[in-house]
Amino acid sequence: MKKTILISATILITIIACKTKKEVAKDTATAVEGAKPVLDCSTSGLTYADIKPIFDKQCISCHDYGGGAGGYNFTSIGDVKRAGTNGELLGTIKWKRGFPLMPKNDEQLGQASIDLIECWIKNGMKE
Repeated sequence: MKKTILISATILITIIACKTKKEVAKDTATAVEGAKPVLDCSTSGLTYADIKPIFDKQCISCHDYGGGAGGYNFTSIGDVKRAGTNGELLGTIKWKRGFPLMPKNDEQLGQASIDLIECWIKNGMKE
């Protein structure tokens, strides 16, 4: 009888311990998946041609030839570089406090697009 109780207790403890390890592993995986990855801007060949499609799709419907909303015309590189240099570009697309949220009346750009633009700026805004 004592042997049966001992075996049952050992099995029960093992099951509880395994479940706890699985829950910890799941929580750890969720925390890692939810963490923002460190931005790697080591791509030295990034040029305006790489980010222009983002502006063409998301920005130039407002920031175009007619003077552009907010004084920016994003149909060419000049104003894009100006907004990149003065911090307004990243402030608006990252939805930072104190900046208008862009794109206006739309969802925030995807993280991959934001990262690409940020890397282009950090790498010197090459044409």
